[in-house]
Amino acid sequence: MTSAISNELLGQVSVYVADRMGLSFPKERWNDLERGLQQAAPDLGFTDAEACARGLLLSSLTKPQIEILASHITVGETYFFRDKKSFDVLENTIFPALIQKRRETGRQLRIWSAGCATGEEPYSIAIVLRRLIHDIKEWNITVLATDINPLFLGRAANGLYGEWSFRDVPAAVKERYFQRTGQGNSLFIPT
Repeated sequence: MTSAISNELLGQVSVYVADRMGLSFPKERWNDLERGLQQAAPDLGFTDAEACARGLLLSSLTKPQIEILASHITVGETYFFRDKKSFDVLENTIFPALIQKRRETGRQLRIWSAGCATGEEPYSIAIVLRRLIHDIKEWNITVLATDINPLFLGRAANGLYGEWSFRDVPAAVKERYFQRTGQGNSLFIPT
């Protein structure tokens, strides 16, 4: 992509987005940022990416503007049990210690999955907890899933996932924790 926005302006927008939205766009991702600005421009009332960038820098973002911008500049690449090493550490070290401690002090867990995109990560966390806590019905567990992109959160709330979200999931896990909806290859998380 040939840049229509100067590096100086992209650098300023990168800092602006980091300060106001908590999203990181280092120089090697400025093409992604510019592409997102180009896509967001009409929705934000600008003619092109450069006008959008300049307009953003001159204003405070409202919540609707943040949501529009987030829907164009966030990356929703995720799948169940993404980053296997992290989930291995959670399942074999962190959660067992936490569960043992909480078993003695009230059987309550609060887990926060920040930047959850379309929900595969928090659902993966819930599956790990179900595997580890055999008396789970006696517990008060909350997995809070948040993301700055409201479109992603809507998809997470629907709980409908295609085969691509299961690309590194053993068939036994998929069979135990998911049911087909009858809508093609989509699956859903049972309640």
